[in-house]
Amino acid sequence: SPSIIRGYDGIVYAAENGADVINCSWGGSGYLESQKEMIDYAISLGALVVAAAGNTGSEAVGTPGAYPNVLCVANTDSNDKVNPSSTYGSWVDVSAPGTNILSLNISSDAAYRNATGTSMASPLVAGLAGLVKSRFPQMTPQQIAAQIRVTADDIDGTQQSRYVGKIGSGRVNAYQALTESSPAILLADWSWSDSLTGNGDRILDRGE
Repeated sequence: SPSIIRGYDGIVYAAENGADVINCSWGGSGYLESQKEMIDYAISLGALVVAAAGNTGSEAVGTPGAYPNVLCVANTDSNDKVNPSSTYGSWVDVSAPGTNILSLNISSDAAYRNATGTSMASPLVAGLAGLVKSRFPQMTPQQIAAQIRVTADDIDGTQQSRYVGKIGSGRVNAYQALTESSPAILLADWSWSDSLTGNGDRILDRGE
């Protein structure tokens, strides 16, 4: 089957040539600091990177989707249910339709076929990101991602318990992403101390 040989080089190339949004309907396991740095570089040039969460049906961490600042997408069906094949986890940012999507077909004489996977959901979100960029051209990549996240429809309440809190902020809503203005707060880092109201032994005791 086809494979992505130099995908991260492609991200850099697209960003250096003016791309506002880069879709990655591919991924794999493992973490490399060099890959993260290439994505950070692309973002610094003004490109938002959108990536498929994966199709493991589990919480297996996949990259580039799980790298910081990448907009990671899970797969839902027409009833807003998570597709059983979709990867899910705390690093997923949003969900989008990715089940039985009509797509171009390169494997036979037929021009189109129905396909299922986060590789179908990710470009839908990338397309929405392009619309948001057109509507709000002053937005940075991080602001575009935040706009899509905060305007998504929360669908946790209709899911199996294993998906709750692990399919992002919800299923994307294009109309709301283009018409609503909602503040977004993203936790970048945190630390704790028990030295102010506690005994300073770095163990969280009751009352501290």
